[in-house]
Amino acid sequence: MSKESQPRPLLDHLILIGKISRRFGVPHALWSVIIFAVYYFVPLVLCGIEGVLIGARAAQQKLPWGVTWLAKHAGSRHIDLPYLRDFTHLLMALVVSIGGAVALTALDEFQGVYAAITEPGLLVADPKEISAEVRRLERWLGNRWMVLLFAVIAMLCGAALYFDGKLDSQWWGNPVYGPAGLVLAVAIALAIFYGMHSLYLLALGQHSISRLISKGIHLRPFHPDGSNGFAALGNYLLLLLVLSILCALAAWITLWHGYLGVEDFPGIWLGAIAVVTFIPWIVIQPLIHVTREIRRAQMSHLASVERLLNAVLNKTESQLGDADFRVSNIEELKTLRDLHTVASDIYETNVFPFNRKVAGVLSIGYVLQVITLVKEVAGKFK
Repeated sequence: MSKESQPRPLLDHLILIGKISRRFGVPHALWSVIIFAVYYFVPLVLCGIEGVLIGARAAQQKLPWGVTWLAKHAGSRHIDLPYLRDFTHLLMALVVSIGGAVALTALDEFQGVYAAITEPGLLVADPKEISAEVRRLERWLGNRWMVLLFAVIAMLCGAALYFDGKLDSQWWGNPVYGPAGLVLAVAIALAIFYGMHSLYLLALGQHSISRLISKGIHLRPFHPDGSNGFAALGNYLLLLLVLSILCALAAWITLWHGYLGVEDFPGIWLGAIAVVTFIPWIVIQPLIHVTREIRRAQMSHLASVERLLNAVLNKTESQLGDADFRVSNIEELKTLRDLHTVASDIYETNVFPFNRKVAGVLSIGYVLQVITLVKEVAGKFK
């Protein structure tokens, strides 16, 4: 395929992080560490300096010399929720950092998946149609108005969280204790921005793949990947399903234990439901198209084989009444058996382009999370 028939990696479209990743070759796992450091360790250090890292009672424990001074300084202020007791924040930091690494991996691998499904002999779409679809995709990926919209939403959310934290004098992030709350608000705003931008890019990419597949595919029952040539797409969908689970987990943590008081806003409830609904759509959309087109190609091929099978079967049945009939002399029986084997191979082509057991386990996990999340939202109305 020419360069015109392949989109740029989705990671290249991600503001700032994409450029840093390409220029310095930052591994995705390292990005996870960086995200966790900004989200959790920077506020931790600031809280230690501000005296709200641990509770005042914990600071009065008998500790080795040197540690005692540090403990007393780290717990010099009396508050109900010091930093190290904020378990919800720790859970959220873990989910955001792992989810960030998974999202970056998905963005980076998209180009390879696109190249795999546009290999000659797999799609009905010709090179001109593929090039036209790539140009359409690139126009949408480069839409700066959407980036601006995400930035505005992220800043508003960060500001809302910051000013909401000012109302709780017993929370470690209250501005009266120092800049830790401000750092957290900025970190959350960045997480929201990059989360929305990443999901937007992934949604566009998957929609483009769906458009190409919907034009039809060529059946490849003997393809070495065992999935009609779509194994790369199938593995990619499993990766996106993992991302869906992490997003649902973040929504559940927010509503289950509460996070900075936002769990009491009806808008957050609706947002959580929207997240767990929209993200699976990114996965399901191409899956529906690929399974439908594989089945359609199967039926098309089986129709031709069926005509041959019926013709040979009719001829064989007409010979059964002959007095000199000998099974060993009828070539049609061997032909019938061979044609039936071909039909079975075509019919048994894997419609789902991934390991169904793995997909089943992940799907069950996601459904259970969604059920739990819905129960949490329903409980808010009581």
